[in-house]
Amino acid sequence: MNSKELENIKQKALEEHIPIIMDDTLEVIANILKDIKPNRILEIGTAVRIFCNMFF
Repeated sequence: MNSKELENIKQKALEEHIPIIMDDTLEVIANILKDIKPNRILEIGTAVRIFCNMFF
């Protein structure tokens, strides 16, 4: 998924008042994941899967 598609998903979620992960929080989590390099991630309770789409 490219960045334009992700931005469209994010914009639609914001327009529809669907809670998504904030950019600064996403950056912190991304840095942690880069450091620990987990084999698996379980994402629970997402509405638009923005976090998952950012990394996989």
